[in-house]
Amino acid sequence: MAVEQRKKSRKKVVFEEKGYFQEGKILTTTYQRSIILSASSSFFLWGIISAIGPLAASGSLVGALAGNLKTIFLLIGPIFILIGNTTMGYMSDHIGRKRTFVITMAAYAIGLLLIVVFTLTGGITGVASGLALSQFGIGGEEPPSLSLLTEDFSLDARTQLLALVPNFGNIGTAFITGLMLLSNINPAYLIMFSTVALLGILVYSRITLPESFRWLSSKGYKDRALEERKKLKIDREGTRIKHPGFAAAIITLALIGISQYLTFGLMAYVIGPYEFPSSTFDEEIIFIATLGASIGGFIAARLVRNSRKNFTLYSYLGGFISMIFILLLVGYMKSLFVFLPLLFFNMIMSEFGWVSRTTLEPETFPTKLRSTAIGLIRVFPMTAYIASIYLTSSLNAYQFILFNLILWAIGLCGAFVWYYFGFETGNISPDYI
Repeated sequence: MAVEQRKKSRKKVVFEEKGYFQEGKILTTTYQRSIILSASSSFFLWGIISAIGPLAASGSLVGALAGNLKTIFLLIGPIFILIGNTTMGYMSDHIGRKRTFVITMAAYAIGLLLIVVFTLTGGITGVASGLALSQFGIGGEEPPSLSLLTEDFSLDARTQLLALVPNFGNIGTAFITGLMLLSNINPAYLIMFSTVALLGILVYSRITLPESFRWLSSKGYKDRALEERKKLKIDREGTRIKHPGFAAAIITLALIGISQYLTFGLMAYVIGPYEFPSSTFDEEIIFIATLGASIGGFIAARLVRNSRKNFTLYSYLGGFISMIFILLLVGYMKSLFVFLPLLFFNMIMSEFGWVSRTTLEPETFPTKLRSTAIGLIRVFPMTAYIASIYLTSSLNAYQFILFNLILWAIGLCGAFVWYYFGFETGNISPDYI
């Protein structure tokens, strides 16, 4: 028994020396629970909003659309998410995380109102305008939300929350598409009831939302930073290190971002309207894809805790292999009994890739630049995704899947870059020297 305890003790020391960390409970204060509730509700709402464009393109919201209108509705989301990510990411580093949320909440509240009204009245232009405004607002919340989760929590909680909280985006999409599959209620009413409830939760949670004490400190507000820190339960901040440099991080995050963002979006949202245009299976495809991603998020939250480098490499290797199987069976893709199980597993691996991004992006940049960097890094995948939506509109099924396989290969290259040239971020402080 004593020998076994000594082995466990030695193992724990080895993990600490390598910069890894062991399982720990998420101990929070009222203020930290406000952050969790706020960010989770925001990502859940993002999941609902993300489904609106593809559902409109498939004809589920505003009736059948011509080919060019399908592409326009598929493009609106990524274009305005990109604008929201970059502009609000920059604003968050300059005016604070909490103030940024006021702007973003106003944008998507108005946008969702427009979507509901014009879906009921059949106004395509109004739905498109509301979608653009809501995507801008909800996309703009991602950089400050990831930054707050990184900056205002203890080390053990940080990793689990960076994996679990963004996963509510998948859960939100699966929720709304599942409701549409199971009920005959007008989708506009489903969206309205869901978003009103979520907006109420968001307003409630943000009344007590603390500002990031690390951001305050980086701006020179030392007294306010100390007051905010007293509201939080932070017992492990991690080891402060001198930043090793940004080259490997930028290359890695650009490559794995292009790979994961494009493959997820194309396989979950785009393949239905493009490859199943005469079917009624678009909701089923989105539901199965995001259900698989949701389950993958809970699994990834446990696996990512030990080593970011190992987890990232295995995630993209698994995604690459899963896409090979889909390519081999592409001739049977029109059979949903073949395609949906393969898609489900592929989306689990895609979520692993997403978790590697949501942990590495905020952890590899210092507090002064964190939110801005998260937004700017996403320019690479989001711009590529916008282009790919247009380019893949003319591909057949085999070419579409082959394109996705190439994208997974790009992500695998990025994972190798980080494995050999990156640094372990699991046990470091987000305040670099």
